[in-house]
Parts: sequence; C-alpha cells; structure tokens
Amino acid sequence: MRIIYYTWEENSRDDMVGTLRGLGHEVAVCAAPCRDYENDVELAASLEEIMRSQHVDCLFSFNFFPVLAKTAECCKVKYVSWIYDCPHWTLFSPAVKSAYNDIFVFDRQQYQQLKAVGVRRCYHFPMAVNTTRLEAQLEENGTGQESLTQGSIQGWDSLELSFVGSLYENNLYDRVQYLPEYIRGYLSGIMEAQERIYGYNFVSELLTDEIVTQMEQFISMDLPQGYFVTKRELFASMLNGKITCRDRMGLLRELSEHFNLTMYTASDITGLPRARAGGIVDYVSQMPKVFRNSKININISLRSIQSGIPLRALDIMGAGGFLLSNYQPELAEYFEDGKELTLYTSAQDLVDKAAYYLAHEEERKAIAEAGFAKVKRLFSYEVRVEEMLRLADVL
Repeated sequence: MRIIYYTWEENSRDDMVGTLRGLGHEVAVCAAPCRDYENDVELAASLEEIMRSQHVDCLFSFNFFPVLAKTAECCKVKYVSWIYDCPHWTLFSPAVKSAYNDIFVFDRQQYQQLKAVGVRRCYHFPMAVNTTRLEAQLEENGTGQESLTQGSIQGWDSLELSFVGSLYENNLYDRVQYLPEYIRGYLSGIMEAQERIYGYNFVSELLTDEIVTQMEQFISMDLPQGYFVTKRELFASMLNGKITCRDRMGLLRELSEHFNLTMYTASDITGLPRARAGGIVDYVSQMPKVFRNSKININISLRSIQSGIPLRALDIMGAGGFLLSNYQPELAEYFEDGKELTLYTSAQDLVDKAAYYLAHEEERKAIAEAGFAKVKRLFSYEVRVEEMLRLADVL
C-alpha cells in the first residue's frame, strides 16, 4: 500500500513511519507547513499532485487537519488520522464528516462527542509506544547515565521521583486581562471543586448559560465559522488548562517537601524551591532513560483529557518505568492498579503511595515489569497500527 504521511514534526513521526514500512507499506513523508488548517491552497495543491501522480492509497496524520480531509475527498483517497490531543478543536470542523475519513480518537469522551454529532467512521483507539525501539535502545545503552548530564543531576542513584512535562504556567485563563470579581469567584469555585475530583470532569456542567453569556463580554474565544462547538466547551477547556497548572504546582510542591523530586521541564520551577532542575530531555534519546532509571515516575494528566490514557503514561511504562498516576478511567480499565501501575486519588494518597513504593523496591520493580509487559502486548506500535489499518479497510 502507498501511504503519504503528513508530519508537523510531532514526536511520534519516526516510530509511526518505521512501523508502517516494517509492515511492508510504501511511505512518502510530506513535511510542508500548514498555514491554514481549513483552506491552505498551496498544501492542498501539493498533496493533490502527489496523490494523483503516485496513485496513493491512503493519507495519514497524527491529529486531524481539515485541509487534508478535503484534499483526500477530492482525490477519493482514504484519510486516516490518529488523535492524541484533547480537546482537538479541528475535530469540530465540518470536514470531519467526509465519507473518506477514518478518525481514531484516544479519549473515549471525545470519541463519543463525535459520534453524537453524526461522525460515522470514527473509533475509540488508545495511543501506542514503540516498545521495540525502547527495548533495543535501553539494552544497548544500559542505564544511559553518561547520556543525561543536564541540570544538577550528577548520577542516576539520586533519581527518586521524576516528573517530565510542562507546568502550564502560560495557560489562557491567566492571560485574561479582566473579569468582574463575581465571575472570577464563581470560576475559582468550580476549579477548586474539580481539583478534588479524579475520574469525572464537571467543569462544563457548572458553567451556566448566564455565566457563559457574561464571560463572552470579557473573553474572546472563536473558531472558524461552521465549527460545531459551543462557547461553553471553549470556556471549559480554558478552565481545564488552569486547573492543570494548579494541579501540577500543588502536587509537585507537596512531593518536593517529602522526597527528592527532579523536574524535567522548560517551565519556570522557582515556585518549587525544593525540586531539582533536570533540564529539558529529548523525547527519543533521553526521556526513556529518565523513566527507566527513576524509582517513581509521576503522571499528572491534563484535565482536558477526560477519560483517555495519556501518552505520557504509556511512554513511562513502555520504557520499563514505574508509573504513579492520577486516577484516569481508561487507565483503570486497561491496567490493574497495584499490579501494573499505581493510581492516586488525592494529594495525600499520592504522598502515601510514593512513600510506600520507595520503601518496597521489589514490589515496585514487579509492578514496572508487569506494566511493561502489558504495554508491549497491547499498546506496541506493531499491534495498534495493524489493528488501525484493518479497521480503516485499507489493508
């Protein structure tokens, strides 16, 4: 099968392209910039020329690009997209309803939204990791101690707890110039309540019609005409970004008070004076070594991911790391808590479980090994991509 792989320089590009080629498909990579998600004339013309001249069978991208969907429909070529952002606003474009689309969505809630508005060929489909690459890479380099020398880290023995990711300090809510105190107070109450609850997101439900109407007077959030998404959903996403920031700062500050916590992030961590700065790590060459060599890896999911398994959780387990994550419905569905990973449901529960597993090394290692085995069996690229292509009827 001939496939055009459209890339926006996402981290998963090489793993996906390598898997497709390993399965025997001919893959051409297109890295042309997309300047307009809906109507990029130059990109559409380039893709159309390639698809018609090379008799392409399938166009693929991570995340959904309406301009790609329109071009594929024009050429009568299947467009397969695998979504790992949530929310992913271009999924609300009218182009999502093209009969040539096959859309694979990692978050079940977002998948159900698409089904509810009449998108027929979409599937709930968790993400994947390249366990073949990770195994070979980590076995070849051992602990990889010599490859990670950024920040203040002098050796791997000091890695008790690690966190890799952003603190979301540049979230949209904090950029709002003005809100009346009564609105800001109401929103603050919603965020404080949601911070205490894991596994169910009620932010949108608590944004009443009256509050949404009042917020519109002070906050401008718009998508292209014809997108089937409400202002309530846009405002809820904004608040979820702020809640994620509060979550991460609060929980990581608490952990740093009790344990040796190393932060691998580009964010400003001056608000976490007891945490150590590990610098920025490369997704392919360095991040897996952090996960494998840290006694405990912390995952704090984006609040906008309402049910799905965050890719970061799979990244950690796929590298053989021990995962301590917030409760997430699909994590609890696909993995056994206390056997393949460990889930927390409050700040105190997080601290208690971190302390327990630091003190119980053999149990911790057994859980990490079981988590890796589950990911290799069910969430490796080879397994997921073959299933995806079968569902899309392109094999």
